[in-house]
Amino acid sequence: MKNLNYFFVFFIFSSINLLGQNSVSGYVHIKNPDQWEQKVYLSHIKLEENSTTYNATTIASSSLNKDGFFAFDQSLFTSKDEIYKVQMNPISSNDKDVLLSKIKNFKFFILSKKDTIHFTKGELLFGKYATNNEADQEWQKLKNFEATYQNLTDDFDTKKYLLETKGYVKDSLQILLVKLIGIKKLDDQDLLEKDVIANPRYYLDLLKELKSSDLDPSAYAYLEHKLSFITKEIKNQDYKMSLWIGSIALLIIIALIVFIIKSKRKIQAVVIPPLSKQEKIIKDLIISGKSNKEIANELFVSLSTVKTHITNIYSKLNISSRQDLLLKK
Repeated sequence: MKNLNYFFVFFIFSSINLLGQNSVSGYVHIKNPDQWEQKVYLSHIKLEENSTTYNATTIASSSLNKDGFFAFDQSLFTSKDEIYKVQMNPISSNDKDVLLSKIKNFKFFILSKKDTIHFTKGELLFGKYATNNEADQEWQKLKNFEATYQNLTDDFDTKKYLLETKGYVKDSLQILLVKLIGIKKLDDQDLLEKDVIANPRYYLDLLKELKSSDLDPSAYAYLEHKLSFITKEIKNQDYKMSLWIGSIALLIIIALIVFIIKSKRKIQAVVIPPLSKQEKIIKDLIISGKSNKEIANELFVSLSTVKTHITNIYSKLNISSRQDLLLKK
């Protein structure tokens, strides 16, 4: 009996350990088993630029048991959060388009090898699932937000969508990988470029944060390429603007120079006030070589009066010495 108890305990711990090795497990719900391959395929997903679909690389498959159970070992996953997809394929390629138009045959999720995800059997091929991965939990919130914009009409307000989606991605999402998924959605709808041009600093800071994170660079390569192209365009626009501003500034400077030159010429062209009769006499006496004292004696005025008249003569003729007066005669 004691040995039986040991065996039972060993069996329980072995089962727990076995389940613990499965990062992904669960059930699928198949209404018509004869239409589907009895396998679930696991793919690794990469975000790509200029593509509304994701680049999927199949990394494993799991055969279904009679209850529709499947599982994938944790060794298939990395220690980082990455995007994966489980998918089932129709048997007949002829009926594939018709079948897939009615049934969603895949499910995306985020996972790392330290986390688990379990699918419960429901009405859909892949039903609801429970996961302890925080990034995937945040992604589900983003999906719920985007669901409000699924039924777009002709009067769809792209500005409102851009504002609300970008605001949600920026303010509500904390996990970088999920931010990238939200930004990829904007890119797929040709709205990313508009927002990058309007908010280049936000995206450049985000890229800097991504580069300092432990995310695989391939996950944000499309965003880096998009930013390099757009920032180049912005720099070109800034360069053209600086040339335009420089040209205007040059024209203003030239206009000021012309104005200053014309102003000086105008000042110079002002009519020189005429000399008084006494000033003319003194000017002629200076030109004749008379000294100030001689002029004062000849005109019967004081020496200071002669000097005052000479100062006025110099001022009116815009000169500063007798030499200038002799040259100006």
